[in-house]
Amino acid sequence: MRVASLIPSGTDIAVALGLGGNLVGVSHECDDPIAADLPVLTWSSLPGADTSPADIDRMVSEAAATGDTIYRTNLELLHRLEPDVILSQDICDVCAVPARQVSCDVPPGAELVTLSATTLAGLADDLVRVGKATGADEKARELADSLLSRTRHPGTLRVAAVEWGDPPFTAGDWVPELIEVAGGVSAPGTVGVRSRRTTWDEVRAAEPDVVVFMPCGYELDQAVAEARTLPWDGALWATDSTHLFSRCTPQAVTEGIAVLEAIVGGTDPDPKRAVRIT
Repeated sequence: MRVASLIPSGTDIAVALGLGGNLVGVSHECDDPIAADLPVLTWSSLPGADTSPADIDRMVSEAAATGDTIYRTNLELLHRLEPDVILSQDICDVCAVPARQVSCDVPPGAELVTLSATTLAGLADDLVRVGKATGADEKARELADSLLSRTRHPGTLRVAAVEWGDPPFTAGDWVPELIEVAGGVSAPGTVGVRSRRTTWDEVRAAEPDVVVFMPCGYELDQAVAEARTLPWDGALWATDSTHLFSRCTPQAVTEGIAVLEAIVGGTDPDPKRAVRIT
């Protein structure tokens, strides 16, 4: 069984299912250690890391307005690798290679599995489908059952999850659900609703007790640096969002809930995952 992953969440799910050794190609953003020496199948057209958040938002918005995507796939290399299963996604063209880049040119005999989870129940479905395609059914069902056993029990602490700083975006999809599983109240941001552009005035109007900054695709040091520039003078945490909240995977969900539980509970989360901004 040869597996090609065009997205970090696909690689993480493959590893969670015990299929790390079956990977034959990965995306440029896959950061699990098992991906280190594997052929890279994708790249981004965005400029370097010193590009401002506002400029990134502008370039992404311009690409979306023309129906384009900022990601590209090396289809020739994908064919040469002869995968049995290809993992892609159709959740967000901004976050990773969309499935439509590959769907019209799938290598002979390969099955394209499109990840589409925006909730914990959706993640359970993704796991089952990947498990069925790869023969890892038993492990997939075990992980899916564990996810479905998590219940939401919102308390009173109001948490504003912000997934971009300039302009601000509320975190949507599975993130408000994680907040409620952790015992908080998502405000703004609603379970089952996509992330959206907002304003800092609107964030203030929601009267959150704490802002959790989780800029999409940022690791902790990047998030901390930007968080210090945000127009927010209340309680504020910066997080390693690329590993906690930018992917809907068993690993990210587990660690993301743990960080949120600590913040909601008034204790300090793992300092390698979140930092209080003062």
